[in-house]
Amino acid sequence: MSIYRVIIFSAVATVASASHAYKGTFGAFASDPSNICSLLKAAHADNTFLPDDAGFVNETQKSWSAQAWLTPACVFAPSDATQLSFAVKTLARSSTPFAMRGGGHMPIADAANIDSTGVLISSTNLNTLQLSDDKETMSIGPGPRWGNVFEYMDGTNLTIVGGRLAPVGVPGLLLGGGISYYSYKHGIGSAGGKIKAYEAVLADSTIATVTSDNEYADLYWALQGGGNSFALITRFDLQTFYAGTPLIADATYGTSNATGDAYLAAVLDFALHGDQDTAGAVTPVARWGPNFTAPSYECTLFYNGSIAPTGGPFTKFFDETTLKSVNGSSTLAPQTLAENAKRLFPAFETGGPGHGLRQKFRVVPTAATAEALKIVHDTYFTSLQASGMADRIPGFFTGLASNAITKTFAEASAGTPQNIPLEPAFWIEESLSWEDASDDAEIEEWLSAVNAEIEEKLEAANATNRYIYLNDADKPQDVFAGYGEENLLKLRMIRSKYDPARVFTDLMPGGFKVDP
Repeated sequence: MSIYRVIIFSAVATVASASHAYKGTFGAFASDPSNICSLLKAAHADNTFLPDDAGFVNETQKSWSAQAWLTPACVFAPSDATQLSFAVKTLARSSTPFAMRGGGHMPIADAANIDSTGVLISSTNLNTLQLSDDKETMSIGPGPRWGNVFEYMDGTNLTIVGGRLAPVGVPGLLLGGGISYYSYKHGIGSAGGKIKAYEAVLADSTIATVTSDNEYADLYWALQGGGNSFALITRFDLQTFYAGTPLIADATYGTSNATGDAYLAAVLDFALHGDQDTAGAVTPVARWGPNFTAPSYECTLFYNGSIAPTGGPFTKFFDETTLKSVNGSSTLAPQTLAENAKRLFPAFETGGPGHGLRQKFRVVPTAATAEALKIVHDTYFTSLQASGMADRIPGFFTGLASNAITKTFAEASAGTPQNIPLEPAFWIEESLSWEDASDDAEIEEWLSAVNAEIEEKLEAANATNRYIYLNDADKPQDVFAGYGEENLLKLRMIRSKYDPARVFTDLMPGGFKVDP
């Protein structure tokens, strides 16, 4: 052990002992996180970035949304679980606030970053990508994005139930459940034993291998959808399965009222009957931007097979009968997920159209009915058009992604904390982008008002759904209430068992907490 580590552990232990471990103060350390940053720098110089260090800005501006480009006291980027354990011990014993960033895709500002009151733990160096010798397990650290995973697996004819968008991070998606192109057969990414094991750093700095049948079985259950209240994950071991090159299309259908009606009808039919063929997946998005007079109806189509189907709800999106695409854009063609990732990555990188914008999500869960779809669609776009925001606010763009949940999708997701209702539904994601912080207040006010109107109409139509998908939720939404009272109580008990000092709740305040 180096002299620096001796000094650090001596300081930590002495002050912690005098302050009743985690619950006490750390003297000047607690009020000035720069002192803790100095300790981290002394122990791991190459992995600690102070504000004046090269690399600091890059680490603090990796998040997709500019609202999350905060300025922590320092950034610590551990290379393995042992280094992360050291950081957790140091931060907890000094009562120093912190955040941990995976991919940084969630646009809530403090979900994966923190200001100068605390330390940002970066997953940049926790970048494991390893296919087991028997090819049945894909081990992934929290640092890679899903595009990196698919690029690594390219050519193996194997895949995992992972994210649909290349820039999305691995840990956030899986700790919230995770929608995948393969979910219509296999359910959310965390369900059904698809995660064989988690390597985790617990609040007391223990490094644990968490499985469904070992001493941490209760924690395993919680990690399938409980978010970041329980542990920091340094590796996910995922079950692989065979999948050849899929068929993919990015279809655009136009903007007419007739197109909108056909589009919504096809989306509804897929939610109700799409499980007739679980190889198909759709991501329908109705978009609105500057100078629009009607939404642009678009859809990403995915088929896990080499030959396009000839019947069923999925075919309505590409058979050119009732729903006609622009310039044949709905034509399915072979495309690996690695090729798809390379195409999508640039949009979020420096110079890309999404880089540096302010972002916001909100999810509207509804019953799978025509009335519910129409309420959300018409209320949202009518209000948006009346507001004139798209034409006035620089960089404004928005979309409604009508994520269709089939009964098979829901059933394959059973057994997780989410307690997803076993019936067809929509998890409609509202996604907004804009440029300037000066427009934040107007957008927040409008979004609050339009959703109050949407929710009132859905309730009157008996078209609500209790489950709120964590990964697309907005900060004010009560995500865990939708899990049901019994599951929420169980989650809180597990949190209390593994983190009695509330390290991952109070010292790491960002994100959705089961026991805020």
